[in-house]
Amino acid sequence: ETGKDLLEGLSHQVPDVLLLDIHFPDTTGNQLIRIISKEYPQIKVLAITSADNIFDIKDMLQHGCLGYLLKSASLPVLIEAVETVYSGSQFLEPALKEQLLQSLVSRPQKPATYKLTQREQTILQLISEGKTNNEMAAQLFLSHRTIENNRLSLYQKLGVKNSAELIKTALQQGLIS
Repeated sequence: ETGKDLLEGLSHQVPDVLLLDIHFPDTTGNQLIRIISKEYPQIKVLAITSADNIFDIKDMLQHGCLGYLLKSASLPVLIEAVETVYSGSQFLEPALKEQLLQSLVSRPQKPATYKLTQREQTILQLISEGKTNNEMAAQLFLSHRTIENNRLSLYQKLGVKNSAELIKTALQQGLIS
């Protein structure tokens, strides 16, 4: 149920293929993949999640994850993914391949084309005010996971890697005052 539980379990039993969600109450899959890749390099990791965020996909793949699969995938796709990763090859759900390819070849969006949702605009403003994810979740009556997903969406849309770059870019583009 938690990242801590997962790491504790791995100290007792090491699977050939690990289906890893990217959201845990106490950590993220992005943080766990770094630990697993370092401490258990023999484990082949397949991320399985409901988030199709390009930032997460790239980050997971860059840090040792062999595959990325949506929870909505059909059983045949799940089986193919596990078999592919088990063989040591990379697997990316077909629905995500085009999205990832476009993100790799496209230039960052021009200021006029930033299309933020109302929630993303609100969260961006709260980030600029120094609010934490937990504070934003409480203030907006949303889950921590929803806040985190929106933050990652903002990173992707603005082509940044962290909060400092997010605020800098948002200020430059007039998205916040």
